[in-house]
Amino acid sequence: MKSKYVILSLAVLTVMTFVFIFDNVFSIWEQASYARFRPVTTGLPSAQIARDVKIGDVAADIYTAENVLQQKRPLLVVIHGGFLQGGNKKNYAYLGGLGVRSGYAVAVVQLPHYPGIFTKIFYSSEAMQARSLPVQAKRFAQFLSEIGALGDKYGFDGEKIHVLAHGSGALLLGGADVKKYRSITLVSPIFSLVKDVAQIAPMQLRALDGYVKDADALQLSPAEWLKATTSPVMVLCTERDLPYIKDACKNLQLNRTAAKPITRIIVPRPSHFELMFHLGSKIEEATGPFKKFLFDNNKL
Repeated sequence: MKSKYVILSLAVLTVMTFVFIFDNVFSIWEQASYARFRPVTTGLPSAQIARDVKIGDVAADIYTAENVLQQKRPLLVVIHGGFLQGGNKKNYAYLGGLGVRSGYAVAVVQLPHYPGIFTKIFYSSEAMQARSLPVQAKRFAQFLSEIGALGDKYGFDGEKIHVLAHGSGALLLGGADVKKYRSITLVSPIFSLVKDVAQIAPMQLRALDGYVKDADALQLSPAEWLKATTSPVMVLCTERDLPYIKDACKNLQLNRTAAKPITRIIVPRPSHFELMFHLGSKIEEATGPFKKFLFDNNKL
């Protein structure tokens, strides 16, 4: 009799473990990659980090200079990827230190995650709609437009905003007025929801499927919204990235009126997350140009 209950308990535990992994696959992938490719630390004391600063439903950790009363710095805003099912601002903290040492204040953003297949039963359709990609893009745009009001408190110039987006985070910029940003860095971005979506795994599309109309797909695709900006743009990719990201990086042909050509760096060896988490430290083919890009544009 005891063995029956042991087997039943193991079966329930196995099912629960499967449900947890399946519902959190992107967060688990990210955390496992972070543990393996642990980036350098911020190198900043806690006094220079303001955690969980809220603007609407968006939270951000803000990394500041030692003396915020000195001349105001430009602001680098970092947005995670993860198809709104992963993405943890704590894993991008090293960019706070790197940005501060490069002459910026830095805001690393966290958006609410879209519910998983099994946990979505606890959400209303309105709550899921509120976490869908088009709505989150508007939420991020609101954050970008309102964060300037915090400039005096945290020592940055709200009129001089630079943006760095990882993976699907590049899609979230399509809801904002990208002409306002002094520079844009895209790391392993998804370029097009029109051309690339057929190659994206269905499980990744939870926050898109049923929510993104044709007009949204165009508006949110970097291949479209990049045409609206003349600011400096850097694209960093890797040969070992997801095929549709790697191929789009290689084949991107984008003519921007009165703008410099996009700086494109494709490195041979690292994976999707390794490139991101070693940015600024161990992959010199990418980090050298990236640091130079930050330095060259911090006066814009």
